[in-house]
Amino acid sequence: MTYLQRVADIADVIRTDAPEADRNRRLGDATVAAVCDSGVTRMMVPPALGGGGISWADSFEVVEAIARLDGATGWNASIWAGTATLCVTLAGDDARDEVLGDPSALCSASLNWMNIQARRVDGGYRFDGKATFLSGSSHAQWLSLGGWLIGEDGKPVFGAAGPEVIRGVLPMSSIPIEDTWHVAGLRATASNDAVLDGVFIPDAFISDPHRAGDLVPDGATHIPIQSRFGAPFAFVGLGIARGAIDALRDVAGERVALATSSPMRERVDVQIDVARAQALVEAGEAFLVRTWERSTTTPERLTVEDLAMLRLSYVTAADNAAQATELVRRCAGSSAVYESERIERCWRDAHVVPAHVMVSPRGYERVGRVLLGLEPLPGLL
Repeated sequence: MTYLQRVADIADVIRTDAPEADRNRRLGDATVAAVCDSGVTRMMVPPALGGGGISWADSFEVVEAIARLDGATGWNASIWAGTATLCVTLAGDDARDEVLGDPSALCSASLNWMNIQARRVDGGYRFDGKATFLSGSSHAQWLSLGGWLIGEDGKPVFGAAGPEVIRGVLPMSSIPIEDTWHVAGLRATASNDAVLDGVFIPDAFISDPHRAGDLVPDGATHIPIQSRFGAPFAFVGLGIARGAIDALRDVAGERVALATSSPMRERVDVQIDVARAQALVEAGEAFLVRTWERSTTTPERLTVEDLAMLRLSYVTAADNAAQATELVRRCAGSSAVYESERIERCWRDAHVVPAHVMVSPRGYERVGRVLLGLEPLPGLL
């Protein structure tokens, strides 16, 4: 059975749970159990370690399919599945087995290492700072985080490729989670924060770059983490937009606007807007798929220009998805006003996706500089 078939089998659970999960600001237990049982959270882990062994590229349609049902579930599924690949590279075999051994155990992640400092101590590293946007933290047993490596002189350590980043995994129960995720959209992701005060991670639970060979053979492994995770986030946005179009189709044949006798689907403005929305989604996805394929089949290390085009594809896809959902909301009228309506939730979720730095419209400026032959701005490309 393919992962898309498995998602179809749990679709009713996700749809049923979604409205209450949005109100509760955490996914429903039934949805989390269904996602875990489907194997989606381990779909990119090597079969030898109990996973499905599929590539990042093959995982995207799975993430998109889940997000089409519910944006928050798709977002958390992408985090749990992607973070599981980071756990494959843990230095200790026993540590890796402990983290990945239970198929129902989930690992959340803080991908932003710039707010965290890592210092070498006897037997491991201590981490200080603020871990932000811990999506899926309400149901996770583990947390993956990274931090700047700070030398004995108190200054960040730089290597040939830039700042040295130490990434490790620790039990979620070892840090206090702050209830900070009071937001407009993607409410059920529970993307809360945590303050790290000298949290210790032993060497066995630190990622070892040399263990990248243990991952599923995939050209995506040479894409930097801060770039790699932009793709599934963009596919979440595309899935949400497709879900909004689905919801519009569901009501367009039934709803009749005030002072008219024709169903919504017979209005010319609705026909135009739904066509434009579909085109935005298809164009964004096509650009992203083509750019990802080109980047992952390049044997050499990616250039600045390669990374810029990847970023542009992520930003464009997420931006197009938000625009498409706005078109759906506009032509749906009162069907998009009530929180009880799916279109309203899709609209909120689709507009929160581009707020994440990996798919933010701020990336247009960074990419534009590279395209014009200027030096890239410091930070994420």
